[in-house]
Amino acid sequence: MHTIWELTVSPKMKNMISIGIDGGGSTLRVGIFSENLECIHLNERAETANPSVLGFSQAEELLKTSLIESINNAGIDSSTIQFIGAGMAGAAQNPEWLRNVLTSILPNAKITVAPDYEIALIGAHGKRFGILVLSGTGSAACGIDASGEFAHSGGWGYLLDDGGSGYWLGLEMLKSATRVADGREKKTELYRKTFQHLKFSVADDLINWIYNPERHNREISQMAPLVLACADAGDLAAKRIIEDGAEQLYQLYLNVVEKLDSSDPPVMFAGGLLSSDTLLRRLLMQKIGLNNVPSPKYSPVAGAALMAHISK
Repeated sequence: MHTIWELTVSPKMKNMISIGIDGGGSTLRVGIFSENLECIHLNERAETANPSVLGFSQAEELLKTSLIESINNAGIDSSTIQFIGAGMAGAAQNPEWLRNVLTSILPNAKITVAPDYEIALIGAHGKRFGILVLSGTGSAACGIDASGEFAHSGGWGYLLDDGGSGYWLGLEMLKSATRVADGREKKTELYRKTFQHLKFSVADDLINWIYNPERHNREISQMAPLVLACADAGDLAAKRIIEDGAEQLYQLYLNVVEKLDSSDPPVMFAGGLLSSDTLLRRLLMQKIGLNNVPSPKYSPVAGAALMAHISK
């Protein structure tokens, strides 16, 4: 799915243009912003640009296409673009690759790159300070203290960990189905929802489905809402999964707090699984001790543009 939002551009807004790029685990967003962070144009693609998933060549092509398309569709002269901030999954390990890709398109712009969770933190708090817990396709926590010290926890990717993430919840749902099939766990509504969603008639079909070399981690993470819905309806198997996921996110949070040696830091949430009222969010808020739902100031894509400004 490819979605575009636009705002009429005034001459004043063209004086200092910045671009924010948010490349998460399942969505690529390119936003063009005025000096006061008013969004002029937003280009959204329901696909990842993570080079660890796509490979560097395909990720580069997707990123360049999206960036050039956004600039052209917004009617912006590339010479007016002064800042580019980009936060992408996989960028922590490949910052120079990302910087080089962006430089090849806009060589005169000030370019700042970071992992996707860092731009989410900056956007949520509106500054480089505070703690963020993220649960989307993947999971992570990060924080920046008053001295500018940065720390993070999690973000290992779906093959190693990502506990409490959408992928992890979906995979735990599939694992629960295998335990039910083997008689090691009682059958609940979660089991029935699994087979209804996958359109399977027998449990053995899970093997071919999960080991299909073309299977994308996004297809597994898209099952997370089923787990959340079943948990909210009282399904015991789903509740156990959600409780475990909330505890894993909480441990990520605690690890960041310990690394920064912070006391009572401001906390924000990011990612699709923490953006609505679910058992996962309620449990995590309870564990952290939050009485009010965190309300982010800006989106991660706007956070990327803000990052480019404040790092100048």
